[in-house]
Amino acid sequence: MSPQKILFSPVTRLSGLLSVELTVDAGIVIDAEVSSTMFRGFEYIMRNRHVTDAVYMTQRICGICSTAHGAVASYLLDTLYDNDIDENAQYLRNIMFAADFLQNHIRHFYFFGLPDFVIMPNKPPFLNQNCFDCRLNTEDNQRLASHYAEAIKAAEKSHQILTLFGGKAPHQHSFIHGGAAVAPTADKVNQALALIRDIHAFVQRYMLPDTELISQCYQDYYHIGETPGCFLSFGLFRFGPKNDQLLWKDGVLNANQLTKPNLDLIQEDIAKAWYERAKWMEQNDVLPAPHKAGAYTWTKAVLYNGQHFEGGPLARMKINGFYNGGTSTMDRITARTLETLLITELLEEWLHALEPGLPPIQQKRELAQNQAIATTDAMRGPLLHYAHVENEQVEKYDIITPTAWNFSPKDANGNHGPAETALISTEIPSPDLKYIIPGRIIRSFDPCVSCATHLIDYSKKNTVNIITT
Repeated sequence: MSPQKILFSPVTRLSGLLSVELTVDAGIVIDAEVSSTMFRGFEYIMRNRHVTDAVYMTQRICGICSTAHGAVASYLLDTLYDNDIDENAQYLRNIMFAADFLQNHIRHFYFFGLPDFVIMPNKPPFLNQNCFDCRLNTEDNQRLASHYAEAIKAAEKSHQILTLFGGKAPHQHSFIHGGAAVAPTADKVNQALALIRDIHAFVQRYMLPDTELISQCYQDYYHIGETPGCFLSFGLFRFGPKNDQLLWKDGVLNANQLTKPNLDLIQEDIAKAWYERAKWMEQNDVLPAPHKAGAYTWTKAVLYNGQHFEGGPLARMKINGFYNGGTSTMDRITARTLETLLITELLEEWLHALEPGLPPIQQKRELAQNQAIATTDAMRGPLLHYAHVENEQVEKYDIITPTAWNFSPKDANGNHGPAETALISTEIPSPDLKYIIPGRIIRSFDPCVSCATHLIDYSKKNTVNIITT
């Protein structure tokens, strides 16, 4: 029998638009192409804007991980203006960032991931759920399904913490260059402490045991969706007056060897992406090319020293020595839950260290340099912003997101990105599982395709109009 094609489109329960084409031979996936089908062009949108707009504009890339873009844009501006950040400001910034991490991880586990393993009530949004491989007994299944509602409350409380200090959520307005713009009053600190204690209790009472039960029931997923073990992190939770002290360290883990990231070794490859370079353009500038032969995605391949690397909670937990498991679907799920617990503990610690007082912010007015790179880890992995500025106006802005790392297409040498690699060699023993098994693998990466891809408007002939969504 000749190889068969399986088109999984759209892949549901994730952020953004994603399609996957699998080539299956004798029940084994022999090739995979993950396709991000939306173009949004935030690098174009940023051009000619005042550079301080970056904090606000780039958060609109995504509604579920917006604080990550606000954070790295603030670090970028701190470098451009040579700001000095005091300790109280760093506590406040990291409290906001951590709160957004919590809402994301809780939502992912219960809203995106849980219906892969648990039979949910047969009512919206779960009508006609495919339950072919749901393995929990009736009692355990009903209990975990009921935790969906508890997760809504816990995620909401995470956003309440962000809103207390960030003004709103998503797209907070306080974590900006020079510090934080909202006063950390004693009342707000006490409210946040009450909220984080509730969230911590939720993680211990529900999320940890729920993860353990699913991992026991679906132990085979510790050997499904494996990647080669190449991990990269830019580190997480910055401190110090120049944002130069990382609480969770950065690193490149390859063949069990850990080294520091060298940003000069990062390359964007457009061999299979819908972009092209004109002869008159600079090396790193590209134009949209939606009809490019052989391309299949708006996501560029991101390489480090010529190789694909995976980012996210599993990468962070391994690089920091918090987790020593494998590289599978279930390892990614387990590492995310472990990270959730650790962040709840950090957030309560920082709230106790935070000194009530005036807004801890001091912004310098003159640019110290005209270009900079800033990095952090976001919920799903490494995040990088670069800006070149003239007279405080953006000449060039570049963004490399976590999903661009994890959902990279094939590069010029035909090497697959992490998500594609995780899908290849997977056994699909029954037609009833042709969407279930790939769906579990894909969602374990927590893809946010809105970050990785963009949207274009062809309403005018021969003209590309970049628009926001």
